[in-house]
Amino acid sequence: MLLLLALLQVTLMPHLALAHVQPDLMLAAVVCWALVRGPTQGAAWGLVGGIALDLLSGGPFGMHTVALTAAGTIAGLGAALIPSEHTLLLPGMSMLCTILQQGACVWILRASGWPLDWGLLLTAVVLPATLLNLGLTALLYPLAGLLNRQTALQEPGW
Repeated sequence: MLLLLALLQVTLMPHLALAHVQPDLMLAAVVCWALVRGPTQGAAWGLVGGIALDLLSGGPFGMHTVALTAAGTIAGLGAALIPSEHTLLLPGMSMLCTILQQGACVWILRASGWPLDWGLLLTAVVLPATLLNLGLTALLYPLAGLLNRQTALQEPGW
């Protein structure tokens, strides 16, 4: 499933870009899964999804892996520390993880020699991406809950 999401991310999402900023399907899926299943599963999805994106991208290998693993872990920890019925859990984790993921990618790209302007990226990419990902995460969260219920181990009945 994560490979399919990675393929959709690199093929479909660029066509859904608004003002040259595209929603991050993989990040939204990782955050939603981490909120449903916790930090271990969030990190695992971030790791596998990041590797899939790294294999399909032209950026430095490991960039997506590092950023998504960190985002999945942070979202899962947020879910473990904040009650799930708190209304700001989903939007707060979505926004925090988008900023974390975007910042990590920019830092890695700059460390790899890419000339990027922090100020321009913050206003032109990070803030719009945060809003797009917030909407996408809100759409995917019920699907993550459904997938969790379908794949959860059933307790044996007596």
